[in-house]
Amino acid sequence: MTASHPIAAAPTEPQSPSAAIDAVCAHLDPLDSESIPLAHSSGRVLAEVVRADRASPALDMSSMDGFAVRVADLNEMASTTGLPIATGADSEASIGHAPVSMQPGRAIRIVTGAPIPIGADAVVRHEDVRIANGCALLQIAASAVQPGAFIRREGENALKGAGILQPGTLIGAASIGALATFGAASVRVQRRVRIAIITTGDELVTTDRTPAPWQIRDSNGSVLASLLGGRPWIEVVAHLHAKDDADALATTLAMALESADAVIVTGGVSMGHHDHVPQVVSRLGAATVFHRLPQRPGRPMLAAVLPRTGSRAPRLILGLPGNPVSVMVTARRLGIPMLGKLAGLPHGQFTAPRLHTDGDDGAQLGMWWFRLVSERISAEGERRLQLLPTKSSGDIAAAATSIGFVEVAPHQSAAGANAFYSWMH
Repeated sequence: MTASHPIAAAPTEPQSPSAAIDAVCAHLDPLDSESIPLAHSSGRVLAEVVRADRASPALDMSSMDGFAVRVADLNEMASTTGLPIATGADSEASIGHAPVSMQPGRAIRIVTGAPIPIGADAVVRHEDVRIANGCALLQIAASAVQPGAFIRREGENALKGAGILQPGTLIGAASIGALATFGAASVRVQRRVRIAIITTGDELVTTDRTPAPWQIRDSNGSVLASLLGGRPWIEVVAHLHAKDDADALATTLAMALESADAVIVTGGVSMGHHDHVPQVVSRLGAATVFHRLPQRPGRPMLAAVLPRTGSRAPRLILGLPGNPVSVMVTARRLGIPMLGKLAGLPHGQFTAPRLHTDGDDGAQLGMWWFRLVSERISAEGERRLQLLPTKSSGDIAAAATSIGFVEVAPHQSAAGANAFYSWMH
């Protein structure tokens, strides 16, 4: 059993989003693992080393269509009469069949991927040969065909027992190809991170209702279900709502923590007298790692960890501000990497590309600034980002036209290259 990680009672405010992620991840452990069929493994996180169960290739094979020959017979093949082409039972090296035996003074037809005949030590390409009177006539100099020509050697890709994939690999098409090649009919993967979403606020109504002017439809729950639940290594197990009441929130949060590895709460984390998340988190025994970050939007964000209890791994609680854009950017920038630690993903999985940003307005902040962007392709075919004007962290209309956001460092403008975070990846 992994020991729980003690958390300071009075956390200091991390000085960057990256520092905040590191501070939280230091108190989390990857979840346990499970075996699933290969067909169901796409998008999951590998939990074990996958080794080659045999060499790749498993034997010497041809990399070209043509003729398998002995180098010693090349001068005869280059003569005016050529090299007789084998006939009979062993006249062709075929895919899916055992290697045939090579007779001296003969050429054997071979196709790409077929085993090299026993005794052959080179392959001559079909385009370098002319066929006449049952013989293969070499059309290039014999000296141009070296021993081993167009032969893929046994084990040149990987030897038997070699490590092919490492734990923490996010399984995709390429890794599934390797898993299938090396016989992994079932795959050991990290268990999905179970998350519960709690939206708070007396003003919220469901999306199917017509709200009064003083009410709003709950968009945050749907946003989080899409942003997080769209990843195969995450499973949304609950979408709950709590009124602006400390006891009601405590009951809802405690219930969510029973089934979830992480709980995302929206709203109730600021400084108002109805902002109950900080005290409720403490009441339930979770230790706050940070509350407030030097970022916009999302400064009031809170992160806490409920320590390990028995067989239950430490559980993550994220308190996000209630404004829609704040929810989107904080969940994407900070929440996903934290959940990734629970999923067993390596830190480097979440490194953001740096892309050029156009439309700089010269504005700067003394904190980290998440700015919404759209995308355009330049005349030279370069992918470039365009800053979008936004009115506030509640401007969901502007967010709807964005493809993501850039992270601008304190006291810097958005001009030039910035770390880019896509909603889709």
